[in-house]
Amino acid sequence: MKKFYKNITNKIKIRGRWSFIAKAQKTILSAAFVIALFAGLSSILGFVKGRMLINFFGVSDELGIFYAADRVPNMVYSIIVAGAISTIFIPVFTDLLKKDKKEAWKTASNVINITLISFLFLGGFLVIFAYPVMNLLSLGELTPEQLKLGAGLMRIMVGSQLILILSSLLSSILQSHKFFLVPAAAPVLYNVGMIVGLIALSGKYGIYAPALGTVVGAALHLLIQIPLLKKTSFSYVVSKTLLNKETRKIFSLVPPRIASVVLTQLSIVVNNSLAILISPASVVILKSASQVQFLPVNIFGASMALASLPVLAEHADTSEHDKFKRIFITTLHQTAYLVLPFSALMLVLRVPIVRIVYGVANFPWEATIETALTLGFFSLSIFSQSVVYLFTRAFYALKDTTTPVTVSLLTIIINTTLSVFFVHFLRLGVWSLAMSYTITSLLDSILLFYKLDRKLNGFILSEVLVPLIKISTASAMMGVFVYVPMKILDLYVLDTSRTIQLIITTGTSAASGLGIYLLLTKLLKVEEVNLFYKLILKIKPKKTFQEVVSEEQ
Repeated sequence: MKKFYKNITNKIKIRGRWSFIAKAQKTILSAAFVIALFAGLSSILGFVKGRMLINFFGVSDELGIFYAADRVPNMVYSIIVAGAISTIFIPVFTDLLKKDKKEAWKTASNVINITLISFLFLGGFLVIFAYPVMNLLSLGELTPEQLKLGAGLMRIMVGSQLILILSSLLSSILQSHKFFLVPAAAPVLYNVGMIVGLIALSGKYGIYAPALGTVVGAALHLLIQIPLLKKTSFSYVVSKTLLNKETRKIFSLVPPRIASVVLTQLSIVVNNSLAILISPASVVILKSASQVQFLPVNIFGASMALASLPVLAEHADTSEHDKFKRIFITTLHQTAYLVLPFSALMLVLRVPIVRIVYGVANFPWEATIETALTLGFFSLSIFSQSVVYLFTRAFYALKDTTTPVTVSLLTIIINTTLSVFFVHFLRLGVWSLAMSYTITSLLDSILLFYKLDRKLNGFILSEVLVPLIKISTASAMMGVFVYVPMKILDLYVLDTSRTIQLIITTGTSAASGLGIYLLLTKLLKVEEVNLFYKLILKIKPKKTFQEVVSEEQ
């Protein structure tokens, strides 16, 4: 592996006009902007991919089986990468880089080795027992032919996850050095690879084409990051002692985080299984609605949280908790300012949004209505989903991985109980799974904030809540100014049965609402909004996030 790394980095170098990709992002907002930009592009490609999948395979049992088969390899990936690397590794590795670079690279190499060995074990288990795993996931509802198909798809996607795990380890190393652009661009290439595989191979391989496309996408995800490693002076070390002191420190923090991710992923798997109980095609409805609502969560919530982690980690010492709280509150308000209007937009425009995104011949009107209803319930928790990312990363920056898993355990038990009650006992539709998720997401965010407040010896609640109340009020009023023009245009002006006129109606209504939102937040004197504009306009590479905040306050 060491020889491969040297050969590939020597052959691929970043030169000339492309040298900008090798520049670090030094502030939370600059990093968040880069992450959000590519997250947006990746999400758009995700919609294209989802639309193409529906166009090729329809709202079918076959596509539902594909999504179900993808769930377990994705769960293993999330457990290993989201559980250990993206959150635990970065704070410890960042701190170690300041003290001893040689030890830092040894630790990074050890983490890579241990992680890949762990996945080979788990992945091998899935490859061997794919058939019974699919039978368990489907709660015995699939036929032998469907189980065989799901097992074959799962085995292919396990291979792509192995490549993705290695690539994600490299992403964490780059992000620790505040290189966010290339790691943020990698998921874009992953989606490109899957789309190429779908187009090129579907005629010959059918539903296996998107599975093969994940392998192509994973390879692109990895290859784009290797050249930039040279800028970090990364040195892969083959060590006889895999568990040095710092590696043990990282993995001592991992179990609670892994437990949290396992619980979250199991909750998603349970919801998919419950959707199969309704009908295999209901998995497509749930997946389609979830993908749309996750757009603002991913672009703004996850991006702001990821960008804030290295900065929060720098001020995690007790002596710097005032700075920590300042950074946290500012990031919280900026996140709210960005995601709450999207929550209102998706709630009001849920039907036209679903029609625009998934409106192909193989997506019938009944599926559109069911997806829109599911999206409506999801949209109510966009803010809570977004801030949970920030809250958990605040705990990880403080090297506390136990509190988030404790809260997660409680909320997931509630979520699973509610989901089973709604689907199995009340016989409600797939939309009830979104309603259950929204209820527990709101509870999750409240409990995490309460715990963080206790850990940091208290926030000044007025400083936290007053701006949030103002932003929420503006978002609610915005919803009214989206609904009214939408209805007028739909009933009296445009024929929304035509795609172009539907897009015009939706775009005009959204623009009207956003204009009102900007006006109201200005009239309500939301200070964080002014700070946001000034940061965007005045921020300079040599200034730190804290210096800019101080100047503007």
